[in-house]
Amino acid sequence: MKVLLATFQVELINIKSLKEKRSIVKKVSNEFRKKFNIAIIESGFNDNKKIFQFTLSTLSNDVDYLLSFYEKMEDIIEYKFGLRVINSDYEIL
Repeated sequence: MKVLLATFQVELINIKSLKEKRSIVKKVSNEFRKKFNIAIIESGFNDNKKIFQFTLSTLSNDVDYLLSFYEKMEDIIEYKFGLRVINSDYEIL
């Protein structure tokens, strides 16, 4: 069994308060949990209005599936939510 541990740093545009940021983070997190049944946390930049970082993990026996899942997550963040991924990284354990 392999574990994908992926981290994404996302830039937020036109956000005026941490409350607005939290609502976006919650929306993204809940959508991913509901649709993909993954573990996800906000893992950095907690007090920064312009950037948020989250880390997610999922399991599979197939490494190729995990790599395609990682790429799919980045696409969903950018195209479905209209956010800009400024940095991402993954590790397969």
